[in-house]
Amino acid sequence: MSIVLALTGLAVLLVALIIFVRNQQIGTDGTNRGSTRRGIILLMFFGLLLGLASQLPVFRG
Repeated sequence: MSIVLALTGLAVLLVALIIFVRNQQIGTDGTNRGSTRRGIILLMFFGLLLGLASQLPVFRG
């Protein structure tokens, strides 16, 4: 179970990285980037949370 949580956390962080890079390449006008930034922050938070949760003794089998 801990492997699944760790891999899911890494996948979420990878998606956040892809969105971050695509957001920077869109342009410098800054239109509609605030909601994207909030989404990136939330994805990073949940990815880190899943990665750290995989280290809890409850999920180790």
